Amino acid sequence: MDLRRLRAGEWIAALAGAALLASLFMGWYEVSGSATETGWQAFAIVDLLLAAVALFAIALVPVTAAQRVPAIPLAQDALVAIAGKLAALLILIRIAWTPGDTSGVEPGAWLGFVAAVAIVAGGWIAMRDERLSTPDRVTDLTGTPNPEAPAIESLRAP
Repeated sequence: MDLRRLRAGEWIAALAGAALLASLFMGWYEVSGSATETGWQAFAIVDLLLAAVALFAIALVPVTAAQRVPAIPLAQDALVAIAGKLAALLILIRIAWTPGDTSGVEPGAWLGFVAAVAIVAGGWIAMRDERLSTPDRVTDLTGTPNPEAPAIESLRAP
């Protein structure tokens, strides 16, 4: 496992996934004056979908760090970006149309929405980071410089 393989977008998506998961434990809706409902209490299925998206985004860190080739992490980056879009859309719908017995939206819902948008941004940034080597500095897939190739020694013919 090599944490040098992680790109900035994967860190952003993973941290946003942790924030989305934490937002589910915060108050999302105000109910009858001073009481609040958390994301877990207010939803039936949406909370499970949001938790799955959050865990999928957090999983970018160990998956990318463990893979020696970029194909699997790049595929997961794309899937995380799509899942983040779905999560942001679901949260936006739940902010616009609150459940029947609620009287207002609490900060946890807004944190969840911002975290879902950050998951999309992190996935997109990670997909765009190709880590190409410059001609004068050859690097491996992690961005670590490769040692210089040994000089070719010419030998006389026998």
